[in-house]
Amino acid sequence: METKQVVYKMLTENTGKHFLDSGGTDGRMWQRNEKKTIEDFENEEQELYQLDAKYKEIYRTVSVFHFLTNNLEIDDICEEFNRLQDESNNWDADADVYGVSKEAWDYLRTDDDGCIWESKVRHVRTFNTYNGESDLSQILQGADLTINDEKYILLQIHNGADARGGYTDAKLFKMEEDMIHEYLQQWKDSREIEEDLTEGYIYILTDYWDENRKYTNEEAINILEL
Repeated sequence: METKQVVYKMLTENTGKHFLDSGGTDGRMWQRNEKKTIEDFENEEQELYQLDAKYKEIYRTVSVFHFLTNNLEIDDICEEFNRLQDESNNWDADADVYGVSKEAWDYLRTDDDGCIWESKVRHVRTFNTYNGESDLSQILQGADLTINDEKYILLQIHNGADARGGYTDAKLFKMEEDMIHEYLQQWKDSREIEEDLTEGYIYILTDYWDENRKYTNEEAINILEL
């Protein structure tokens, strides 16, 4: 399965609902995403800039779909791991990672002779984008791994309403570079955004309160008095 198909499947994965969460009837991310086709995600903007003209603020949103489908690959190891994830029900993997089944984790540690080696997989770090600065349209949780000295990443997408729960099962991707996306930054501070605007890299901005209203680069600069 191609990277785009795996990411789309994750974005539309039903991660459940609870009457105590803040999702209401249909406000959870998986409920919003299931109404979209993969073409809808492909056609959405990689970066959405919204201008709040009253408070003179610019808000940036990065499409998780585009962020994850630029630089990640699915190789044979990923294919088998993700298949086991889809077919397993035992989530007691003996590892400091989340959303991983015992069967899938044991597969990563097993050599061609059926022997399990702890050194085959090295866990580098675990992360959750909710805990730092992020412009991503949805929260990502995961872990950087090395498998046979090559770089991989385990990823979960938050499809729920509240950040504490509602994450997809983890899926494995291969990384050819040291970053998930080679030019789309996960976060930009206000100074960087203003520089991009004044240098002409941002052409159109959407009104923060009315998505049907647009601002040109020049109009936004005048409103912000840059």
